[in-house]
Amino acid sequence: MRIQLKKVGDSTPSLACMRADGTRTWSRLHPFFPLHDLTHYAVESVFGFGEAFFGLIASGWEIDAFAERGAGARLPVEALWAESIVGLLDLERGMNRQFTAEEFSRALEDSLNGQGIPAFRDVTDAELGRVRALRSDLEAQWSARAPGETLELTFPANRATG
Repeated sequence: MRIQLKKVGDSTPSLACMRADGTRTWSRLHPFFPLHDLTHYAVESVFGFGEAFFGLIASGWEIDAFAERGAGARLPVEALWAESIVGLLDLERGMNRQFTAEEFSRALEDSLNGQGIPAFRDVTDAELGRVRALRSDLEAQWSARAPGETLELTFPANRATG
């Protein structure tokens, strides 16, 4: 699937995804979401999630379906894990502090337990390092884009052309 994250002139970014079957979904985004979505890309790529945000879009979900009432109840457990992992990485970015793998794993366990979501395994230092490195690279590419320019990626990331 091709992913296009565009900096639009009015400062409202957009996300478009072109699936292998030729269908397309797109949406304007709140300015928070480009970095959040790039974090999803990194998490889903490193952990090999095929049923999280981008994997679900690739399988036919529309971007706007994630914002619909009751969408969370329809999400596969892998998508719920990804959202919690991405949420913790967003928290790290906001705090300007990185968790250790042990801290991250405990915070993830607490988050999932609090939401009634089945447990995920412990996250390793190596996995966090790969996620953070990929996210950092993607954020740098996004920041380098001028208004009107597009960051184009391929999902899954092993075929990425950032």
